[in-house]
Amino acid sequence: MNWLRIIAIACILSATALPPTVRACPLCSEAIANSTDNHSEAEIDHFPAAMNQSIYLMLAVPYTAFGVVGFLIYRGMKQNDEYRKGLGDGTISEPEA
Repeated sequence: MNWLRIIAIACILSATALPPTVRACPLCSEAIANSTDNHSEAEIDHFPAAMNQSIYLMLAVPYTAFGVVGFLIYRGMKQNDEYRKGLGDGTISEPEA
């Protein structure tokens, strides 16, 4: 339980140490600023939204992958536990040699 408190305190301290405003990376801010060159008006209006959607996609893919792998591990452990309980009860017959 002690390590859980340490982790919670570290998370709170790291969250308060973050700057109040976050700026875009230099490439993103340059791309948005230079989006007016040789583009139609419709493309310029949708460009910042497209940049935001691509960032959300890049953030969502790793979380989804870890979630799927975690779920598969959880399901496999649950099935393994049920199998072992069945062996202890004698309801599942062991293969004969």
